[in-house]
Amino acid sequence: MSSIEVKLSKPYSLAGRSIDKISFREPKLGDLIVVENVVKDGGSHGMTAVMMAQLSGATQPEIAEFSLADYAACDRALRPFMMVAEQGGGD
Repeated sequence: MSSIEVKLSKPYSLAGRSIDKISFREPKLGDLIVVENVVKDGGSHGMTAVMMAQLSGATQPEIAEFSLADYAACDRALRPFMMVAEQGGGD
């Protein structure tokens, strides 16, 4: 799995252009480290929003404009990626 694309319920402005779908690349360990460093006490939604921004090339304020339905759709789409991180790298 190298990337995931999510169809959004309405257009959003990301990087100055209107989009109705967003693509997320597969995360790397470095992405988790960035998220942990940026979001000290932001809670799980704050961490998820920063991860979405990190993996899509959007900014966190742009992701914060997503409706809750679109946020939830993106969160569900990223779960397969995140389950690997939660399980850790070892057996």
